Amino acid sequence: MTDNKNLPIIIICVTIILSLFIFSRTGISIKSVGGAVDNNGKISNTISVTGDGKVSVKPDMVTINISFSELAATSQEALNKVNQKLADALQILKSNDIPEADITTTGLSINTEYDYSNNTRHVTGQRASESLTIKVKKIDEKAAKAAKIIDQLSAIDNVQMNGITFDVDDKTKFFTQARELAFKKAQQKAEELARLAGVSLAKPVTITDSAYEVTPPLMYNNTKMALGVLSAPTASDTQISTGQLDISSNLSILWGIN
Repeated sequence: MTDNKNLPIIIICVTIILSLFIFSRTGISIKSVGGAVDNNGKISNTISVTGDGKVSVKPDMVTINISFSELAATSQEALNKVNQKLADALQILKSNDIPEADITTTGLSINTEYDYSNNTRHVTGQRASESLTIKVKKIDEKAAKAAKIIDQLSAIDNVQMNGITFDVDDKTKFFTQARELAFKKAQQKAEELARLAGVSLAKPVTITDSAYEVTPPLMYNNTKMALGVLSAPTASDTQISTGQLDISSNLSILWGIN
């Protein structure tokens, strides 16, 4: 007779054998993972590096944000005043060949305005406000066309110049250049590490394009700072310095080694 003390051990062994048989029938296999794993479950030796690339380019587009705000006894009166100034602004933009597609209404509001003096609240009227974002494309280094438009818009009474930003209309080729630089830097790092470790570098196992970054010149809320006025204001002295735009890419690459 079988010793009862050995019965649990026998049961465990039988269970393991049956489990292995079931796994073999289903085609399921257990493989080691970690690092870079090939189709056979073999762990490949790797080197992990990052590379960054940055391209500085001259902007070819200016985005201008303006707004109008008017107070009147009624909402309709306030809106009519704003609409008249907007019509003047749109006429200026049309005369400078700015397409309608490059003019966007970015804000419209009508609110009751109050006076809180003497610890009481009194209605002073209705305020209407509307803002426009304007893109001026194909600018030169001094953005002369944008400066001209700003001078003309500033002639409209009570216009608010909220700031300007610079950009590149089509960044595709610059992203490509930044990506190529990032890859070359990553490859150089990997080759140096492989040499120091006494191994040879194989092909990349994985490549992760983790981020793109575009760093435009800052938008200023102060009009004189935004426009780069260099001397006492006159009808035609607005000067703009476009600066440079930084377009960057970052790659994380896992290289195989032999």
